[in-house]
Amino acid sequence: MGYKVLVTLDLKNTSDDEREKFYEVLEQEKWKKIKSLTTSWKVSFNDDFTYEEAIKTIKNDLKKAKKDSKASDVEYAFQLNKEKVLINKI
Repeated sequence: MGYKVLVTLDLKNTSDDEREKFYEVLEQEKWKKIKSLTTSWKVSFNDDFTYEEAIKTIKNDLKKAKKDSKASDVEYAFQLNKEKVLINKI
């Protein structure tokens, strides 16, 4: 079972066009937006990825999205685990 990642983003001072482009890049990199949550994404890695490789890929994908979208200020947090990302509504 490969690593699963939950990422939350804060795109400060970002225009709607920049945000849309940022999201497009993440989708091209196989990230999936959690539709019910404003700025949360998930991404999965196959069993071949090590913990360190997964972290490096996450950071590289976010850097690419920032660069391509020209977003000025990106902050993020992520949780990396082998368990499935659970999404619920109360």
